[in-house]
Amino acid sequence: MTFAVWITGLPGSGKSAIAEALLNDLKKHSINATYFNMDLIRKKLVEKPEYSNKERDIAYKKFADSGISEYAKGKNVIYDATAHKLKYRNHARKRIKKFVEIYVKCPLSICIKRETKRKSKQIMAELYKKALIRKRKGKKFKRLGRVIGIDVRYQENKKAELAIKSDKINPSKAAKIIFTFLKSKNYIT
Repeated sequence: MTFAVWITGLPGSGKSAIAEALLNDLKKHSINATYFNMDLIRKKLVEKPEYSNKERDIAYKKFADSGISEYAKGKNVIYDATAHKLKYRNHARKRIKKFVEIYVKCPLSICIKRETKRKSKQIMAELYKKALIRKRKGKKFKRLGRVIGIDVRYQENKKAELAIKSDKINPSKAAKIIFTFLKSKNYIT
């Protein structure tokens, strides 16, 4: 069975850690999946990211289409991306029969703390901190676009297949919940 899982939530919510744990669980059961991480491929989609609304619309369509293409080839797909607009996730949902949306729910205050400790800096370091300073003091930061959770609202899907509170459970446990859900839907055996 072929499936696609979109792990979504605020930056710093734990999406990547959960996606990586899920990929490991799948691998242990000899199930392969193509991993799409927006932070890792953004510069391939957009040469000089500015994080404008127009740019995000283009980048997320290309991002979703990449997974749709892999799914059409019979490959499982794991999307790891904030995708703050519901339309980005729905674009993939409409084209992928076995689509699962995982909303990683996490308080903004915890996302901010996690983001400052991020080891891998695919995106701008201290993104939230800079956005909050800009909002309070009007200070400008080069290449700091509109930040989701501060400047831009995240559109939660109330009908997401799963919502995981990442401030309450660790990534390994979250991955096991997703794995069990995929089994319950007969997307994996």
